[in-house]
Amino acid sequence: MKTLFTTLVLLFVTLFANAQDTIKISDFESMNNTSWKGKLTYKDYQSGKQETIPSTMNLKIEGDKIIYSVQYDYEPNKNNISKVKIKKDGTVFGNEKVISFTEENGTKTLVTMYQGKDNGEKADMYVTRVLTDSTYSATKEVQIEGSETRFVRNKYEYTKIK
Repeated sequence: MKTLFTTLVLLFVTLFANAQDTIKISDFESMNNTSWKGKLTYKDYQSGKQETIPSTMNLKIEGDKIIYSVQYDYEPNKNNISKVKIKKDGTVFGNEKVISFTEENGTKTLVTMYQGKDNGEKADMYVTRVLTDSTYSATKEVQIEGSETRFVRNKYEYTKIK
């Protein structure tokens, strides 16, 4: 009986220790050398309102990095280029822990998490990226330390133009 219990515990631990999804650069190949047009919607803490601004994005893959170039139509001083590398055998996307990755009916969904600050408060950040052949979105939810709930901090929504 003791051997059966030990075997079951080892099986359980093995199954759940390997349950975290992983990603690889080839999962994002369909985004290589693409251009996107859309918008950023975010919570403005000064006014308390949701604000939306037009945005464009170019994506490319160089070696083991995904390069995002984001431009804001009316706030060019906020334009940025981000380089993201997949690390630790696909369990880390940039500096974000991979929580899940699914691909179903042509839709890829990547959920990541990292810790940081939002409006000066410690928080867990959850980013859900959804990619199809023609659309891309990235939604950042914030869960302030000690809170049970999350709220949407910002959301990028794009349609592929090239």
